[in-house]
Amino acid sequence: MTDSQRLDEYAAVDPFESPMLDTPTLASDEELSDVATDHTVWSCVGNLTAVRSIRARVREFLEKTDTPAAFVDDTELAASELATNALLHSRSGQVGGIMTLFIRTERDRVRVAVADQGEKSGASAGALAGREENDDYGRGKLIIESCSSRSGEYWTENTHVAWFEIDIPTG
Repeated sequence: MTDSQRLDEYAAVDPFESPMLDTPTLASDEELSDVATDHTVWSCVGNLTAVRSIRARVREFLEKTDTPAAFVDDTELAASELATNALLHSRSGQVGGIMTLFIRTERDRVRVAVADQGEKSGASAGALAGREENDDYGRGKLIIESCSSRSGEYWTENTHVAWFEIDIPTG
């Protein structure tokens, strides 16, 4: 297996730096058992096989956590759009680039984030600027919005993070 096909698993304390929306407030230790979470983090080389690998990792992880199938499909699709955007619009898609996938599941939601290496640099930075109006671009964010309950993005000095959440009805 080549480096471009391998995803390395890393343990993370809290991969999501942006605040969670509607975080439950717990009144007692008994309520802690009702808020089960699981999360995982993978980093991969930013190349053409990365999106396929991320889709597979999302599906594998969510199926292990018994996430309902309809939500697995939507999460897989939206995660592949985040990864594709990272490859097309950041240094993660350039030679030597990497991106990182974060997945967190809770009883009532799935949260996915993709961290990339920020804006492209050099000659390839303007490569998409010359595309024509009828080209097949610009639908990724619409797909993410239609699959998710919430989405957003934030930047640090060297990193861009795009994320989404999908609410899972309980009851």
